Amino acid sequence: MVRIAYPFEGSVMVLSSKVQTRQPSFLVKVKKHNYLLLVLPALLLYVVFIIYPFLNSIRYSFFEWSGVGPMTYVGLENYRTIFFGVLQEFFVRALRHNLFAFVINFTLQTVFGLGLALALYTVMRGSNIYKTIFFIPNTLSTVIVGFLWNLLLNPQWGMVNRFFEMVGLGFLSRPWLGDPKLALPTILVVSAWRGLGFPILVYLAALLAIPAEYVEAARIDGAKGYQIVRYIYIPLILPTTFTLMTLSFIWTFNMFDLIFALQGASAGPNYATDVLGTLFYRITFGGMGSSATGMGLGAAIAVVTFAVLFPVSYLLNRISQKFDL
Repeated sequence: MVRIAYPFEGSVMVLSSKVQTRQPSFLVKVKKHNYLLLVLPALLLYVVFIIYPFLNSIRYSFFEWSGVGPMTYVGLENYRTIFFGVLQEFFVRALRHNLFAFVINFTLQTVFGLGLALALYTVMRGSNIYKTIFFIPNTLSTVIVGFLWNLLLNPQWGMVNRFFEMVGLGFLSRPWLGDPKLALPTILVVSAWRGLGFPILVYLAALLAIPAEYVEAARIDGAKGYQIVRYIYIPLILPTTFTLMTLSFIWTFNMFDLIFALQGASAGPNYATDVLGTLFYRITFGGMGSSATGMGLGAAIAVVTFAVLFPVSYLLNRISQKFDL
């Protein structure tokens, strides 16, 4: 602002002038994209703790290395050991268990999660209490969940077998974690119970987002309750279902902690509950014998797991986008 005084008029005129200065182009670009500074801390953490270790894992997979001392370059030998060598049987079995776990876990959580979400959606009064109850297992530590279910599933004095005996169904009593045919399905039921609260809340949010006009129009046309569920609710929540499927696939292939808490690193009995996570642990930190142990082999297992996870997750995500309204 410029102030100019005129003594002959006894007044002061105030003039405004804008001085235009040309800033360097790089400063203009920085100001235009200054929002990137907000994500820089998170990006640095992601690079340091996710990207860098992953790239290092790819590098380690081409070496024979015990974790200390010199590294010996072996090329694709670690991958040959996994696919065609002494680890082939272990790898195929663990991958098969992961795929089986995904199917069972997703089916249980989808069926019960959607059913309970529909029940809460229909009867909203007091639903907050039930949502809290259903989500409580999700907040428990995996070690606590493993310890509790180890007690409940004890074949001699566990509450599960005692309950069957009390109601006259003692013939159903089983060594749930000791039977090779029952151990993995039992762990998957425990896993589904622990994670059930998440799909319930996600499905409930998706149901609440459906416009009420659709349901009212269907009822005017004479649609019954199950018809509304089949032709209104289920088609409109398909994107949510594919999103949950993607997350379930990723979480299933990351399974380790619950199996470790219930069955230990050996994933017994006789590797009946072995998955890629427990196989990776035994290979990397010992337990597979001197000929099949090392950081290089463990890194190769991690790279192969990512090679399975990424394309399937990407495909499911693209399918979800096609169904999204």
